[in-house]
Amino acid sequence: MLKRTLSVLTAFILLLSMTACTDTGKTEEIVTEDEVTAATIPTEDVTETLPTEETVTELTEPAVLPTHAEAEISEVAYNPTDCCVIYEAEDGTMDGYTVAMSSHEGYSGTGYVTGLSLPDSTLTVILNIPSAQHYDVTVCLSSDEPVEGVLYVDGLARGTFTTSGSGEFESIKFENIYLSPDTSSVTISDLSGEVDLDFFLLENAEDLSELDYSVSGVLSNSGATEATAALYKDLCEMYGESVLTAQQCSQGSNAEIYAVAAVTGKYPLIRLGELSGYSAGVDTGDIELAIDYYQSGGIIGYSWYWTMNGSCYLEESGFSLSNAVTTHDVAHMSIEKVTELLSTGGVSEECCEIIEGIDLIAEQLSKLSDLGIPVMLRPLPEAGNGEFWWGEDLESYIWLYQLIYNRLTDYYMLDNIIWIWNAQDVDWYVGDDYCDIISLDVYDFSLGAWDNQSHVTALVRMMELSSDKPIAISECNVLPSPANIKKDNAYWLFASVFSGSYTITDDNELCTDYMSEQEWILFYNCSETVTK
Repeated sequence: MLKRTLSVLTAFILLLSMTACTDTGKTEEIVTEDEVTAATIPTEDVTETLPTEETVTELTEPAVLPTHAEAEISEVAYNPTDCCVIYEAEDGTMDGYTVAMSSHEGYSGTGYVTGLSLPDSTLTVILNIPSAQHYDVTVCLSSDEPVEGVLYVDGLARGTFTTSGSGEFESIKFENIYLSPDTSSVTISDLSGEVDLDFFLLENAEDLSELDYSVSGVLSNSGATEATAALYKDLCEMYGESVLTAQQCSQGSNAEIYAVAAVTGKYPLIRLGELSGYSAGVDTGDIELAIDYYQSGGIIGYSWYWTMNGSCYLEESGFSLSNAVTTHDVAHMSIEKVTELLSTGGVSEECCEIIEGIDLIAEQLSKLSDLGIPVMLRPLPEAGNGEFWWGEDLESYIWLYQLIYNRLTDYYMLDNIIWIWNAQDVDWYVGDDYCDIISLDVYDFSLGAWDNQSHVTALVRMMELSSDKPIAISECNVLPSPANIKKDNAYWLFASVFSGSYTITDDNELCTDYMSEQEWILFYNCSETVTK
């Protein structure tokens, strides 16, 4: 697990600091409001997850769905007021082995508090809250080595931090925490080592009620079909008003969707499939499921965790994307022409493999195009995470993404695609001309008192990347609570739980490891979300 320090001077966004990735699942990383953590991609080796005649289990749609009352999420008080107050740690309530000291230079006030890492030792500081609004809480502390910890406000964990270990006092800011009068309690806990805690700073945050969700609604592909343009316009008009429900599905299966419906009584508006099997030459049957879902009133989309040599991971695949890069305009060439270039040394074998993989995907997406069905496409997820073969280097990644875009759009004339760029490192953004939706993956493996956060800070920072693209949560294991969506004005375009064990058990029942059954029901039956 990578360790990171969030300081007041954190540049734009460390979006998204990468966690380690294994073939058995996501790493255990906590998503916080002040820091976006994108857990890595999913799943097991693709060769272990592709359906076969022996492994496919026939699932049937629930015959009868439960009925739940629609929850109206109440309005939240909001009264922006200027605030900037320092609360010295030594003035707080100390228990256990915590003690005020003054031997470490550089503190403010009369001293600082130490001993917080010892058993049964706590410090509680009471903040006076002048009005109901969002606040930034800054913690000033020092340590002689990197120390991890968690900020708690009113008993709820609001974010993780890691100190630099420089021995100097440093400031770590947690942004956009909604608080209401008269007081709130604040502390730090779950420390991996000893720290000297100097003070807490309470400041009013930016006015989140003024977030601008207006986007042009114009697709990057000017030649998009009428149905695709109309769908995108509708999505953009709903953006900022409600969060669309979405669900990632295992390849060739609706198990996750059926499990959600069987408990919540509602189907997600958006069905998200996976293309990795198709690019490996395996017919997963997923396109047919997508067609059925669209024809039943849903919206469809696909992720593409592209496998090479049976794996999407850089080291395991052994595939070098940089060797595939060429100045030849292969996006607009037939595979025969590319093969001819290979024979003369004009392009590499890796380049030919790339073209062949894109062509396999084009064959499947053409089935949707032929039926006039729009599809959202998220190729090469988690740009810049360094784990996948398409993340070998920035220049090669941009070449590949643009190659996919141009080949599907210009060569195959697939004008039914709404393009999704998936963030990991904002420096890898492909630009407004090559995407229509920006998304990120957020995971919370704390299993603690995290209150289903809205991740509004991440949303705001992604808005800074582009002012004309709607922002979505493409993967998560914990959906933002409807109350926090409304309270924080955090209206992601859509939010999707990832497939497999993040949504279903081995018996294809709804997974409640990360969210309770009631939390699932509320998200699908409330005024802040839209279902099929």
